[in-house]
Amino acid sequence: ILTFVAVFVLFISYLILPNFYNQSDISNELKSQFKNKLGLNLKFSQNIKYNFFPRPHFTTTDASIIDNQKEISKISKLKIFVTFDNLLSIKNIAVSDVILENANFDINLENYNFFLEILNQSFKNVNLTIKNSNIFFKNLNNEVLFINKVLKIKYYFDDKELKNIFYSENEIFNIPFSIKSFFSQDKKSASS
Repeated sequence: ILTFVAVFVLFISYLILPNFYNQSDISNELKSQFKNKLGLNLKFSQNIKYNFFPRPHFTTTDASIIDNQKEISKISKLKIFVTFDNLLSIKNIAVSDVILENANFDINLENYNFFLEILNQSFKNVNLTIKNSNIFFKNLNNEVLFINKVLKIKYYFDDKELKNIFYSENEIFNIPFSIKSFFSQDKKSASS
């Protein structure tokens, strides 16, 4: 029984270790991994909280995505899941899944292919999911042309076919539609 209790205490101690890391170190490491793995510049405006249930992850509110020095997305809730291994050092933490919830994206003529450009990144080690969000399509005068309601967007890597998959369930003018697109390793694209 003592061995079981000791192992359990060590395991829980290992899981809660990221609570003691410096906030700026966590923020810098997560931004760096977000940039390296997804090619996106992330900005946090609130403190990052850590939770190990149901899987180890960091949560923040009021984050944003920057593209060409312009804010193109405001995110109400951001969850960044990390792997169980390497929690002993902030430098060795590896991001495995990213979930953006209640985000608003401002898309215009300059950045209209933002969602498809993300497919150029490798999703072998990380999945990106966007839930319950809105895409505001704007003209050059910053006027909203129409709003695309995003029910769910998922970026992931298909191990069997060796390609990045983009799947999206949307709604425009109360008309539901879905999009599926992919880039294979030879960079040929197909959509349906």
